[in-house]
Amino acid sequence: MSLTAVLLTIGIAAPGFASLLALLPGVRRAIRRLGVIGAAFGLTAALALAILVGVSGQATTIRLGADDGLWFGTTADRLTVLLLLLVSFVNTVVQVFARRQLLGDDSAARFVIRSGLLISATAVMVTSASVITLAAGWTASGLALIALVSMHWPQPAARDAARHTARMILIGDAALWVAVVLHLTHGGTQDISALVPAPDAGPVTGTIIAVLLVVAAAARCAQLPFHRWLSASLVAPTPVSAILHAGVVNAGGILLVRLYPLVGASLWATGLTFAVAAVGTVYATLIMLARPDIKGALVYSTIAQMAFLLLACSLGLLAAAISHLIAHGMFKSTLFLGSTSTVGSHVRHEDEPALAPLSRIRLVALGVLSITVAAASVAALAGVLRPESHASGAVLMAFAALTAASAGWGWIHRRPTGSGIAILLIAVPLMAAAYLTILTAITRFLDQDLAPMGAAAAPAWAFAALLVALVAAWFAPSQARRFPRAAAWLYAHVLAAGQPIRFQSRAMTAPRTMPYPHPHGVVPIPRVGRPLVAVMPEPASEGVRL
Repeated sequence: MSLTAVLLTIGIAAPGFASLLALLPGVRRAIRRLGVIGAAFGLTAALALAILVGVSGQATTIRLGADDGLWFGTTADRLTVLLLLLVSFVNTVVQVFARRQLLGDDSAARFVIRSGLLISATAVMVTSASVITLAAGWTASGLALIALVSMHWPQPAARDAARHTARMILIGDAALWVAVVLHLTHGGTQDISALVPAPDAGPVTGTIIAVLLVVAAAARCAQLPFHRWLSASLVAPTPVSAILHAGVVNAGGILLVRLYPLVGASLWATGLTFAVAAVGTVYATLIMLARPDIKGALVYSTIAQMAFLLLACSLGLLAAAISHLIAHGMFKSTLFLGSTSTVGSHVRHEDEPALAPLSRIRLVALGVLSITVAAASVAALAGVLRPESHASGAVLMAFAALTAASAGWGWIHRRPTGSGIAILLIAVPLMAAAYLTILTAITRFLDQDLAPMGAAAAPAWAFAALLVALVAAWFAPSQARRFPRAAAWLYAHVLAAGQPIRFQSRAMTAPRTMPYPHPHGVVPIPRVGRPLVAVMPEPASEGVRL
């Protein structure tokens, strides 16, 4: 067995092997260290494997079974080792964090065991060499996910979350397995590296296969109507929410990237992917802006980001999808791990002296400055690096400019001073350069392992329309305050839409009185489903009735 194959085996099996060791009697005191040790071995092997494959550029495949029949195998090419490195890195950070955060918690042992099995199953999925291996790893990681969500099973909330997660995950798994069976029974190839639409499948069957793959991806990425399982998973400890970004909640993007030859050939599949992603982006963004709790806001931010990931896949921007998947996985898992310190940061921010309000002219000038610096930076760097040369890539650059402008505005609005403007002029071009450099490097690094853009990729103008809708959704809450009745209706319904599944099932989507700002105090908001009528506000001294 070659060195590459040994490293691939260790990278996949180390976390799961540590979990199995944790089941042995007499290791309870060292069980938290086992999780860290297994993750460290997996990360070391993945890093060495990435260096070997990146330098040589040669893929190594481990196969079990007949050469031409159904076989189980994993492969190490540039795409799979990059994904394996992401999975191993996030797992290592989370295990180190959980060793301290779950100190004295009865669920610590369950977390180590179940998270190790989850990571090994996910590693099998991201490194799969055949569609059967991918489906098997997909299902195994789904079962481990259900086990993690149900860590606190005696609690009613944990049971509700586990049951709902199981229903949504099993729907996606069923769709994937039906698609795999249809593909293979119609003469489709097993080898993912040589994947093409099944030669014996007609247009209708090919479309059904592609659409089923989209359904599976949407279910795992927590897109509508499967989205509530991710918010329900918040009943589990914080490390569980963080480790989901190690190829679990973003597995739908991995599925579409690896099986893109099947999805990209169907106009119905790419259109459905774009529609689901477009609705999910706007819907989750609105809920994120309304959620008062940090972890709830992070969950719906993740749903919106996963929608953007699927959006890139529908446009055929596979390198951009992989870049977004890696960056979001590391960034959002870090935000979840740091969510416990958010309250303290908020209190310190509230204790800072308030800044003098800016005039409208200065606000407009600062906004124009942020947009100009961001647009000029992205345009200049895109002209040099050329990460994506087609129309969809141009719209992606527009989104990058919009994001940089938003970040710059957030900074300059808080620091409207000369030093703040100087930092803006330096930081925004550096951010744009870093993003485009990483995108270009990943595009060129994965050039041989990514499928070309499909003929049925979604058009660029649809992406541009979505950007307009996303900007409107972002500014909707602030503009709605000019219309108090519309603001109350929007706030109540958006907040109710983001409630946990146990409240939805009992028709308790919102409390009778919400702490909505009003010039006369707190405005009582009726239950969802009843008409919104004018209600006299409660006296401010009475506070909020729960």
